[in-house]
Amino acid sequence: MSQQDTAPLAAAAPAAPARRRARLGTVPLLVITIALCAFLAVTRENFLTASNLHSLAFAVSIEAFVVLAFTYVMVLREIDLSVGAVYALSGVLSGYLLLQGLSLPLAIALALGAAVMVGFLNGVLVVRFRINSLMLTIGTMLIVRGIVGVMTTTLRGNIFPREFRSLARQAFLGVNITIIAMVVLVIAALLFQWRSVLFRQMCYIGENLQSATIYGIRTGRIKVLAFVASSLMAGIAGIYTASRITHADSNMGVGLEFSMITAAVLGGASLYGGRGNAAASVLGLVLLAVIINGMAMYDIEPVFQQFVVGALLIATVAIDTLLNRRRV
Repeated sequence: MSQQDTAPLAAAAPAAPARRRARLGTVPLLVITIALCAFLAVTRENFLTASNLHSLAFAVSIEAFVVLAFTYVMVLREIDLSVGAVYALSGVLSGYLLLQGLSLPLAIALALGAAVMVGFLNGVLVVRFRINSLMLTIGTMLIVRGIVGVMTTTLRGNIFPREFRSLARQAFLGVNITIIAMVVLVIAALLFQWRSVLFRQMCYIGENLQSATIYGIRTGRIKVLAFVASSLMAGIAGIYTASRITHADSNMGVGLEFSMITAAVLGGASLYGGRGNAAASVLGLVLLAVIINGMAMYDIEPVFQQFVVGALLIATVAIDTLLNRRRV
């Protein structure tokens, strides 16, 4: 048996425990989310209205695009803090190109191409030059934010064309298309995690990069693809958000990366790599959205809402750190 033939077998052993560990956090997270929803349903009569639930699901569905791919970057023991900036870049750039006279398909294709390029550069720099992904993507975030700032200043006072604004309102049988896409992607993520050799290899890379390389796993290619997927999904989400708000906004996606980390860790992912559950990360997003929605219904100031989300981020990271210390 060749070295390449043994790679999937070697990857399978460490990945199975990693997948089980990811599943252990899903049930408590689901129970907490249901309990919070029940509390709000009893105490706030507007919570269970169709309009509120649809609005909640719509907001989560857009961010779900981002967290699904973001989780797999974390599985590889990397981080992508540029997702919020790429989210803004693709949305604002697509609107900008449309206002310059380009067709909708071409504008979206170029905007997504720009998002893919950012992800590709992040991945190549991490793999080729072994740059710390945390520091690298902070730099990428600042560069991209600067570009977004220039475009939003140029577009100040302009409303995006009607055909672009209609994207966010597309629905099938009364359900927004992004919600349907979220459900399909979550199912696809579960199948990928349960059946795919690639996911087991990703877990193995996150657990032990050197060992994965020795067994012939193409660690560099997988990491680059993960960063590309992270930026691409952030770009898609940004286009839908720009369509929803109808104009260029420099604050688009600000703080999104921290929400992604919180949701992913709540769902069982680790900053130390080797494990993660993209579907559970979406559930973590649902919990965050319900918390924010509940605070809004209780007329809690937006500043305090940020405090609560920040505290939750600190708590999840602290627990993740303690669990990984015990593991070591």
